[in-house]
Amino acid sequence: MSTKNRYRSRLVQRIPGPRHGTAGIECVTTPLAAVLAAVLATAAPAAVEAQTPRALMPIDFSRSAEFGWLNKPVLASAVLDDMTDPDAWRFSGTGRLSFPDTPTLDGMRLLRVDVQMFHDEPAPTRNRLSAVNLRRAFQEADWSGYNRLSLWIRPDVAGFPMLPLQIVLHNAGEETLPDAYHRDGTHYVTLVNDVWQQVVWEITPLSRDRVTAIEIGYWVNRMLAQPGDRVAFEIGRLELQRVEPDHYAGWLAAPGRIAYSHSGYATDAGKTALASDLPASRFQLVRLDDRALGEIVLSRAVETVTTRLGTFQQMDFSDVRTAGTYIIRAGDRRTRPFPIGDDVWEPSIWKALNFFYGQRCGFAVPGSHDVDHTDWLATQGDTSVVMNGGWHDAGDLSQGAVNTGEATYAMFALAEHLRAGGANAALVDRLVEEATWGLDWLLKVRFPGGYRIGFASMNIWTNGIIGDADDRTREALNNPNVNYIAAAAGAIAYRVLRDIDPERAARSLDMAADDWRHAITGVEGPETWSTPAFAATPLELAAIGVTASLELYDATGDAQYSGKAVELARTITASQQTTFVGSDFPLAGFFHTGPDRDTLFHQFHRGNDQAPITALVRLVETFPDHADWMAWYATVARYAEYQKAAARTTAPWGVLPAYVYRDGDHLLIPEEGARHMATREAYREQVLQGMPMGEGWYLRAFPVWFARRGNYGVLLSQAKALSAAARLRRDDAAAGLAQQQAQWIVGRNPFVQSTMYGEGYDWPQQYAVSSGDFVGALPVGMQSWRATDLPYWPSQNMYVYKEVWVHPVSRWLWLMQDMAGHGTVKGGGDRAGTGRDLALEFRLQSETAADGTVTIRLTAAGSGAHRFAVRPDNLDVDQPERSLILRPDVPGVIEWTARMRSPDAPWIAVIIPDGDVSRRLEAYGSLARPRD
Repeated sequence: MSTKNRYRSRLVQRIPGPRHGTAGIECVTTPLAAVLAAVLATAAPAAVEAQTPRALMPIDFSRSAEFGWLNKPVLASAVLDDMTDPDAWRFSGTGRLSFPDTPTLDGMRLLRVDVQMFHDEPAPTRNRLSAVNLRRAFQEADWSGYNRLSLWIRPDVAGFPMLPLQIVLHNAGEETLPDAYHRDGTHYVTLVNDVWQQVVWEITPLSRDRVTAIEIGYWVNRMLAQPGDRVAFEIGRLELQRVEPDHYAGWLAAPGRIAYSHSGYATDAGKTALASDLPASRFQLVRLDDRALGEIVLSRAVETVTTRLGTFQQMDFSDVRTAGTYIIRAGDRRTRPFPIGDDVWEPSIWKALNFFYGQRCGFAVPGSHDVDHTDWLATQGDTSVVMNGGWHDAGDLSQGAVNTGEATYAMFALAEHLRAGGANAALVDRLVEEATWGLDWLLKVRFPGGYRIGFASMNIWTNGIIGDADDRTREALNNPNVNYIAAAAGAIAYRVLRDIDPERAARSLDMAADDWRHAITGVEGPETWSTPAFAATPLELAAIGVTASLELYDATGDAQYSGKAVELARTITASQQTTFVGSDFPLAGFFHTGPDRDTLFHQFHRGNDQAPITALVRLVETFPDHADWMAWYATVARYAEYQKAAARTTAPWGVLPAYVYRDGDHLLIPEEGARHMATREAYREQVLQGMPMGEGWYLRAFPVWFARRGNYGVLLSQAKALSAAARLRRDDAAAGLAQQQAQWIVGRNPFVQSTMYGEGYDWPQQYAVSSGDFVGALPVGMQSWRATDLPYWPSQNMYVYKEVWVHPVSRWLWLMQDMAGHGTVKGGGDRAGTGRDLALEFRLQSETAADGTVTIRLTAAGSGAHRFAVRPDNLDVDQPERSLILRPDVPGVIEWTARMRSPDAPWIAVIIPDGDVSRRLEAYGSLARPRD
């Protein structure tokens, strides 16, 4: 027996795996920790039973952006290298460069790189991974007359799902490439094995006046190769080309294109498409169903819309509500087919689940990887547990309770909603299955005392053998935010699973209660942070604490949970900006990081903007008669009205702006050592590129950011907050705005690209260098053009903005809880203005006078005696409870006169008939009037 195997047999305790051939879980222990490890092992399932591998969804390349790029007419070209001069290339790294004599592809010459594999010891490199680099130098060439690079590549790999290559353009001219953040000028491609394929990279946005070199590199993301592993690649003709460029920056729609939702439009939602250079004055909506093939169902004038972003042509077909497949036609332009119906978002849910399935860790995913990371260990003291399971985090292979816990919660929440509405049972089952995979990781990777793995980085495939050089360990920490996330996931799992899997449900509830207790007693501090990105602000910590507490209260009825939820909610309400800021475009309702209100709540990578609103919505629904009810409700209303007002600044797209900023906050940036290459100068420059609100306040569509860019985490979190508020307030306008955020992601954007891989059309390849491309992936998100506040979405594929990430996909699934299935607010009109039952119908009107006097007028019809009560915020109301005796066909009127307590803040009034909060109506107003 080898030393390695003797070491392995001494330390590894084998725990039986589940049925159906799934690999078991390994716990690594020392003798002193054996008892604790055994408790941990038996307290959590090894993996989901009956998880039979299934095929991944196929990728329809003909719908991809790459397919369109390869079919563009080449207007001019120039060969940069035909591979006949070996001296033109410089090679470095652990491998070998050769120039085979045998030509291929119609006589094309080629170069070949064979990468050295290391089996017993790591590579002798800085990061201990085998890596190669090719460099082709140029004499400060001016490539301004061309805008595309083209080359041919054939991978020759075994033991890896695909070959990812990095291509880097170096420029020494007016603008240096790569840029200061090492993002612009670098392009990644993932390549199918053993097939010659043309790779094209449009470089239109990049400076190329003094090009000095092109580099092509690769690093093996496996430290210790398996027998039979092989990596080689061949490169043929390198060429410059000129093509009609893709639209890559700005708010105007791509030339010659119509921007529309590729996933379609919900039946009752608003339906618009946009263009910026449409010559036609009319458009037609054409139905393509078999029974109505080519039928023109609508012909209408194109509306010209001018906003601060430019002039657009808008095509509105909101009143078409017949389910079917359609195209829009305007002159010689047309869209590709899209659906209208009640279930237009369902295909994206299936695809999102496919992405999560592909990202599974510790599971053999056909076409991607075998059971993996059985030598990745979570530790606490002298106890360790193999921590594979759940889902890989991103384009790398990281893992942690933050993303896995949030995704688990979102899937169970969506499954519960769809099941309650009688939706597709197969989809509900699939959601429960995938959620349970994440739940089981949360049950497994935990230690006594509330210690968990909030986040653990991992960028390689390991060999699965414990005790050698590629093992990874991560110390568990006691982090209240992580505990709250796990508690919320465990408690909702109990509710969804208790009738179909009572044993797992009971374990989940026990886990949730234990995590909740440790979150309460834990103290947030630097020693408990997994990474700075996951450090929760007081606002976030309170918000997720409310959600976890309410989930446990719902499961148990225990008053300790409801009491903690009410206590934590006061931190949320005290953290809101309740008075208006900005004299020219006044806004209120956004949040600070805590009750001291000294720091504005901003995020730029992950997004947790939904947390305070979803928490308060649950409180409003759970405790309708609580003394704090109106404070919760008013906080939700102010935030929703803030988002609706802010979104007017991005009309006609209606994309939610990121945040309000104030000049001067750049001084909070450390002068040295700031994260992500942040500087005070760059921060202030970006703030001042936002829309001026007056008095030093600015509104930016995109966050202020630096080396890390991509806004889907923020955008989808805000969309979830808005959709939850819309459902609470029965606000169709807010629900329609939430729909537009999803539409933006799948094509109704200036680039007319769906950015969910495999959904809709023209979706580009993403940074998925470890596992490969999966249908349903979302990237970190769209970014802004340099320091400006303009959308930027180049063909270049680079982390982090085009990196696949489970975070936005989990937010997408949670958003679907409010947008998919029955019983959702669809977004076809404005906020509900009447309340009805068989004996009573009433409506509200309100008016705010310049002196702060508010008049609320209720008009009621029906029969019998009825009592109406006003719950006000920022109002002193005369006689808040009034009664009416109604007679048939004789309307009754009540008029309240109220006085604003603060003229600088909005006022909200909720009118409740006969003590029934479910039939409430809301009036909202202010003295501030943001300009259009």
